[in-house]
Amino acid sequence: MSERKLYVGVDLRDAVTQIAVWGPSQEGPEVLTVKDGDGGETPYIETALAVPGSNELVTGFLAKIAAQEPVVVEGRESDPVNILAVFFRRTLSMTKKKYPQESIKKLVVTAEYDDYRFISVVFRALEKLGIDKDRALVVDRRQTYVYYVMSQKKELWVNQVGMFEFQKDRLIYFQMQTDRSRRPMLVRVFEKDYRDYAELLGGEEHSEEEKASIFEGMVQGAIHGQIITSLYMTGEGFADGFADDVMKRLCIGRHLFQGDNLYVCGACYMAGEAGGEKKIDSFVYLGEDAVSSYISIQAYTDAKEQEILLAKAGMPWYQIDEELDLIPDGDHELELHIKNAVTREKTVHFIPMEGIWGRTERKVRIGMRIRFAGADRCIITVRDKGFGELFPSSYRIWEETIML
Repeated sequence: MSERKLYVGVDLRDAVTQIAVWGPSQEGPEVLTVKDGDGGETPYIETALAVPGSNELVTGFLAKIAAQEPVVVEGRESDPVNILAVFFRRTLSMTKKKYPQESIKKLVVTAEYDDYRFISVVFRALEKLGIDKDRALVVDRRQTYVYYVMSQKKELWVNQVGMFEFQKDRLIYFQMQTDRSRRPMLVRVFEKDYRDYAELLGGEEHSEEEKASIFEGMVQGAIHGQIITSLYMTGEGFADGFADDVMKRLCIGRHLFQGDNLYVCGACYMAGEAGGEKKIDSFVYLGEDAVSSYISIQAYTDAKEQEILLAKAGMPWYQIDEELDLIPDGDHELELHIKNAVTREKTVHFIPMEGIWGRTERKVRIGMRIRFAGADRCIITVRDKGFGELFPSSYRIWEETIML
């Protein structure tokens, strides 16, 4: 049986997909390649599926899944979960060719779409391949950008870090800021949309020199007054080289990197960190979908009283779904400890164990589940599981919502 030693990142895009793997003998991610039409190698895998026995090629299914539109194959509507599962199976099989004796320990998927309904389809597709939530994360691009930057040498992110993503129809500036006065550090990403510039730079009405001038003015405006340690330029919009001379001038006083594999490598770094490869400084990413608080409970386990972490600040809310069983020893309520990572405020939330009083002295087993309905809305579900034949379950279930 193969050992789970591989950390894998996947960057899903409408037209092409990239996959990176971090193997046991590597220092970091390697972007895998496929044969291109000219007999060479390319890191871009077409986001498409060939229909067996037909000339039909299924494309554009990511956008349709995100828009909740039907995916039609050979004139019939197909289950989007099955479509995505087949694509994942084909793409992830590339890791087996590279590492035939190892399997995936942790997988991180990032995509152009971060709607929860799209994310749920991704999770269900991965489950069809036997990759459950304990081995998989689905995160937005901003978070993989943060993990990529934080995995580099500290002198590259000692101050603020900027990134321009230029695709055919969009140009967005992301600025990463760290608060190193906190332990762990707090990391945020702010963004500004320059979509109008994408139209100017992608059209044919301006010369290469004019495009370079427009782009340079935009960049200088975006970073004016900021202490920028490093700049990253990513996306297919830079492929024709119109901004090469501008980038050389932007290197003065700062580092600048250009490439199109930042997201997939960042996802791979994140997979490694989630799998136990502690190679970067501890930090909390505060994104739109990230939980801002730690939630824990005190319990006696492994022969000692200790804190059990139920929810970790910085995790996407949709990724948190934890369950544990407790046997109360005279307690009449569950005591949850909540610590806000931003304000450092500590609060305690009590959940009364109504309906089982008289059995709270080691005569009942309590099942507790914690999950979220949003970044600031925590749902706690408590279930009476009974305690053997002498103390059968009352089948009572109660639930509370905690606003963070």
